[in-house]
Amino acid sequence: MHSSSPSINAWLLPLEPYLNERDLIECSVIKPGELRLEKSEGGFSSIATPDLDLNYWETLCHVLANHWGLNFDRITQPRLSVMLPAGHRFEAMLGSNVESKLSISIRMRRHLKLSLKDYGLNREQEQMIASLIKEGANILISGGTSSGKTTFMNVLIQAIPQDKRILVLEDTRELNIPHENHVHYMVSRNEKNPTLDYPQMIDHLMRSRPDIILMGELSIANAYPISRLLNSGHAGFMCTLHANSCDAALSWAIPQNIAFSGHEAKGVKEFLYEAVDLVIQLHRNDFGQRQVNKILFPKKNKTIKVSR
Repeated sequence: MHSSSPSINAWLLPLEPYLNERDLIECSVIKPGELRLEKSEGGFSSIATPDLDLNYWETLCHVLANHWGLNFDRITQPRLSVMLPAGHRFEAMLGSNVESKLSISIRMRRHLKLSLKDYGLNREQEQMIASLIKEGANILISGGTSSGKTTFMNVLIQAIPQDKRILVLEDTRELNIPHENHVHYMVSRNEKNPTLDYPQMIDHLMRSRPDIILMGELSIANAYPISRLLNSGHAGFMCTLHANSCDAALSWAIPQNIAFSGHEAKGVKEFLYEAVDLVIQLHRNDFGQRQVNKILFPKKNKTIKVSR
């Protein structure tokens, strides 16, 4: 895990032994001097790390923010969301908003060779999803925290025909696009007044002749622009979102984020049931495996149960 920045390399060096551990899913910090490691077999382990004190984490945040051209200050700008050199997602909040003055989450970018079959789908279901992707369906990938939504979306991306023009918009770079004809755009979630925000970026995407538009995770900042995109007549869209069920994704998650952004959310649920072709719900089963739980076809109001 090395960067072109010597300063970043130096400050990440104490973390390397832990981040290089096999099968690591997430490294988190809930108080200074302790790391919590989650591995793929399930469960957390705590490790005492006295050298990784509050000063270490605050300095690391400043170094990372400077590298990415962002503002960070534990009083005026206490949150930071960036990508580490190896592609791991780094999320931090310091200061008075956290009782322990510190909260860090490092979500590991894992290079897994997965297929739809690995998510509990049968051959017919695999072919059905792949066919809809090739036809330019609008697809939402829903699930709880750490249910594998982004990893699953990266599997779906492999089914997009190679001759399609793909435009990608994220605030943290997590999607892997193997297609030659693609452009990756970034929007900052740290800046209060970014040069280009989600509405402006999506407007640019719509004017750039996309076949497929891929976005990262649904948020307050992008929920309303996404609804406008789905209402534009464009076919071929995918994003992830947090919701406990397929119906909640359409009737609660998106409308609520639109309302939180200050826009009117009346009628959004009904509109989404007409605009979205497929909602795929993920969960973690009793063995800690990330599986497809249900598939909803909103336009037909039809649900397929895949796994428990």
